[in-house]
Amino acid sequence: MKKMIEINWLQDYKQDFICPKCEDNRLCLYGSGHNGKKVFICQKCKKTTNSSCDLKKMYFDPELNIVWYYGQKMDSFICPKCSEYKIFLKELKQISKKLFKVFCCSNCGEKTYASISIDKNKYRIAQGYDAPIKPFIYENDIWDLRTINACNDSYHKRYRINFSAMKLIWFKKEVKKYIYYLCQLEKSYGYIEGVMVNLRCFCNYLFVNNTIFNMSQINRGMILDFISYEKSPSVVVDRLSKLNIFFITGNLQGWFSTERSIIRKSDYPKIKKVNPDPISDTVREQIENKLHLIPDPIARMWIIAFFGAMRPSELALLKKDCLIQEGANWKIVWNRQKVKDKHSVPITRVIASVVQQQQEYISRLWGSDWDYLFCHYHNVSATDSSQSRIKPVKNIMSRGCIPLKKSINCLIKAEDIRDENGQLAKFNLSLLRSTRLTQLFEAGHDLSVVSAWAGHKKLATTSLHYTKVSCELIEKEAGHIQKALFNADGKPLYYESMPKSFWENPTAHQLDLIEDNINTPIYGYCSLPLEQRCDKFRACYTCSCFVATQDKLSQYKKVRSQLKEKEKNASLNGHDVLVEQFGRQAEQLDKIIAILSGAS
Repeated sequence: MKKMIEINWLQDYKQDFICPKCEDNRLCLYGSGHNGKKVFICQKCKKTTNSSCDLKKMYFDPELNIVWYYGQKMDSFICPKCSEYKIFLKELKQISKKLFKVFCCSNCGEKTYASISIDKNKYRIAQGYDAPIKPFIYENDIWDLRTINACNDSYHKRYRINFSAMKLIWFKKEVKKYIYYLCQLEKSYGYIEGVMVNLRCFCNYLFVNNTIFNMSQINRGMILDFISYEKSPSVVVDRLSKLNIFFITGNLQGWFSTERSIIRKSDYPKIKKVNPDPISDTVREQIENKLHLIPDPIARMWIIAFFGAMRPSELALLKKDCLIQEGANWKIVWNRQKVKDKHSVPITRVIASVVQQQQEYISRLWGSDWDYLFCHYHNVSATDSSQSRIKPVKNIMSRGCIPLKKSINCLIKAEDIRDENGQLAKFNLSLLRSTRLTQLFEAGHDLSVVSAWAGHKKLATTSLHYTKVSCELIEKEAGHIQKALFNADGKPLYYESMPKSFWENPTAHQLDLIEDNINTPIYGYCSLPLEQRCDKFRACYTCSCFVATQDKLSQYKKVRSQLKEKEKNASLNGHDVLVEQFGRQAEQLDKIIAILSGAS
């Protein structure tokens, strides 16, 4: 005879059950029935429930605003061992004062921990890399995007979108329309996943906090209350931007109607943009001197990513045939998913040799069955810098290129690599790109060259977000051009406003006209695009395209004196036209000299 489990309800029950009638999480112990079984009562609907009822044990996650049910089958989860969709939530386990979800497969019994702890604002759904394609049925709550979206998003392997977590049916219907619309536009799987995360959070908010029945009842107050729970400005920006596009699209398509300006520009928090903090030369050189201590394939990741100033996702998706030879020159070519284009950078013969070594390594592993230059690795150690137990896996690396990140951080600890302040060095893979671009700039390369290397469309993007440079370095790079940029009216000019040719070839815009056969010597630069005709030839000082520079201040003073003298002589000789001409030029130079003198 089996022994009955003794439960101290008063001591152990912590409102772990939800009401089976209204699904509220305020089910309290009420007493005992005539048969001795415990009775619970819901504080919301006031309905009573016997303990013999099919009660679901739950955990309410306040950060994610999600209710997790013990034993709940997760339709979007796949077992990493047997690849079956039979994963369920088994338990919550505390590790280092943080709660982690433990999932279990009912097919093989394999246990799997959630990728991040519950106290984070995001969670990751692991869906296998080789999951079979399921047919598309609009009415189903699980969609396989590969059947309806022609997007070639080889990086994101989480193809399935699950609508079942959306408890509000009317809201789910509108979201389905929107997701299907995005699929027709061939938006990336990663983008669609981001949309779903934010819309699912908003749906959960509406379900818990409001009693509305259609889209037209959603108002600004709800939006502002929804984002008030978020502490991170970047998360708020993401939430609002995704919701705003959803509302705008729905109204334009005629799916629903919401109030105008339900989300306003002023709702977005200001995110302070700071200069990047690249890896210092001291730390970088120490790491590179120790690269031979980590496995060669991992070391090659560092070398190629750094030299090419690649984003982590670009490194992960770099194709095996990326190396191109043109005569005696070499370059790496890759597709950039972020901006949907093909980018290339020139490389040295040494770097080309590193790429070739990696090509040979991958070919020895899997021959022609693997198209990428790099792969993922299991068993990457956080304490053994030699990574003696790592195992190559025929999978694309995660977005964070974990094998490289983890190996370098392990190397830093093992070899005690410290920064200039004696502190243990810190490494993040995203720093490689800004470090390389800053290095190129400090080495004396023109800003336009650095921008082209990064593949930026605007010089300002390179300058503000990817190169940490001082005013002294800018002056060193741009020389006399950047020291002072002022137009003919003495107003400051910004380099972003200059034509591209001005930075590619500043000499072509130079105005050092000092021949004896012209009336007035001209010093400075012309900001007029080279292909555009000049209608004010040699009347530069009074032209809006004229660019004055600090280093020419003494020449401007000398020319002004000459113009004053010419104006005086012209007046004595009764040449009124020349008086006006010389006087106007002298006045413009007065403005420029005053500004430059104040800036010096």
